Amino acid sequence: MDEYDGLTSFTTASSTLEEILNENTITLNQPLYVMGQSTLLYAASMYDEELALKIIKAKKRIPVNINAIDNHGYSALHYAADADMYQLVKTLLQCDDIDVMLKTEDLNVVGQIQSGGRTALHLAVIRGNLKLVKDLVEYEKKLVMVPDLDGNLPVHLGQLYSVNSDLIQYLLSIHNTKLYEESNLITLQKTQQLQANKRYQDSLKVPSNLYTPHTFPNVWTSAECNKILEQVLSKTSQTGWNTSRHTSYPTTDLPSYRLPFLDQWIQESLQIRLFPKIIDEFQLHPSTVLSFRDLFYVKYEAAGPHVQNDLALHCDGSILSFNILLNRKEEFEGGGTFFAPTKTTIHIQQGDALVHSGRVVHGAASVVSGKRLIIVAFLNVRPSPPL
Repeated sequence: MDEYDGLTSFTTASSTLEEILNENTITLNQPLYVMGQSTLLYAASMYDEELALKIIKAKKRIPVNINAIDNHGYSALHYAADADMYQLVKTLLQCDDIDVMLKTEDLNVVGQIQSGGRTALHLAVIRGNLKLVKDLVEYEKKLVMVPDLDGNLPVHLGQLYSVNSDLIQYLLSIHNTKLYEESNLITLQKTQQLQANKRYQDSLKVPSNLYTPHTFPNVWTSAECNKILEQVLSKTSQTGWNTSRHTSYPTTDLPSYRLPFLDQWIQESLQIRLFPKIIDEFQLHPSTVLSFRDLFYVKYEAAGPHVQNDLALHCDGSILSFNILLNRKEEFEGGGTFFAPTKTTIHIQQGDALVHSGRVVHGAASVVSGKRLIIVAFLNVRPSPPL
């Protein structure tokens, strides 16, 4: 087993990472990832403060992205502030490259929208943690003037979440602003929740510039596709394929991070070869930042016991999605991606990418003979962060 293979499984990730960090002779020139996620972000999101501190301590010999964010815009600093991890916040603020201005995105939590646009200070205020609030403000006073997506400054969130008056008075001493009327707080909370719900529903709509799918030929050569397939099939011959990763519309798949070195090449090649074309073809702003929300291999094969030959109509949890055909089109019949609005099925050749909005209703057409092997990506589409 590869010495880092344990980083690709939830059950062994933390222990494997601990072993690597404890081995002082290990020096790398590339960051490590845990199930496709930055090691620091992984540790912070697991609320493992001790592990996160070890990762930062070792960053001179094992590089780490201090400001890595997840699909909801949360960084390690956000998680630390949200869980009262004081020592981790303090240590992160001592890192030269820390970005305290990173903001979260709207988050759907069991039908309720948790508003985005929040820095770590917003989260520390909601927690009512005056000690963390002071540390963050002393590092960057401008944080007190950053509104969230509802227009709330940190001090306003203090009112809405009924934190202690000392915290509110401290924030006012840094930036004196008008407070909300106490008698209007409950009404304001309801209004903001309705606005957040509408904002979330609007985000599910398909903008006109993203409505039409586009095919990009020869993103990878046949030789590259064959090398990818060789590694994927070798891995799945040992581990099998997953069939329960996606709850509502399960696919027979393998996460790309299960092959970490190949995953790195795949992400880098697509960022160079495909992402600029997507931005241009879909008329996105040139500064738009695309990143991987999910990346996985999928197998469809002719109907039979315990195999999957299609995927029902659905929408993805992403603004943009794409698939690349890995094997030759001649190796199967049927297949392709069916789009409900136009009632059309698009077929591509080996190495081609089919890019479309994940919000458009689509499905995988039935494979009637042979096997269809693809890699699927869900993308985050974000504006360029301010300088």
